[in-house]
Amino acid sequence: MRTPQAFYNFTLQFPQGLDLVYPDWASDAPTARHEIYQSFRQRYGDQAVRDLNAFSERLLSDERADLEALWFKESKADWVISNEGIRLLLKDFQTWASSL
Repeated sequence: MRTPQAFYNFTLQFPQGLDLVYPDWASDAPTARHEIYQSFRQRYGDQAVRDLNAFSERLLSDERADLEALWFKESKADWVISNEGIRLLLKDFQTWASSL
């Protein structure tokens, strides 16, 4: 499966200093990351949101997918996240995207 540009662009939203820009991003609040997602949408557009949403759907449908390896290899982020954390992040993004 080819990784879309939208995934690379999305991962740029997760630098080491994420806590400084979005201090509550890791909370359990249902809207905690919406500001990050909205920033992604404003910067890259609605097509990028649709592309990332479709890519996320394919990734999440494969329970054996090694998302941590994908993130480490394909991401532009300088922040490492666990397989479980990536699943939660992509599911959360999908929930947000479905509300648009």
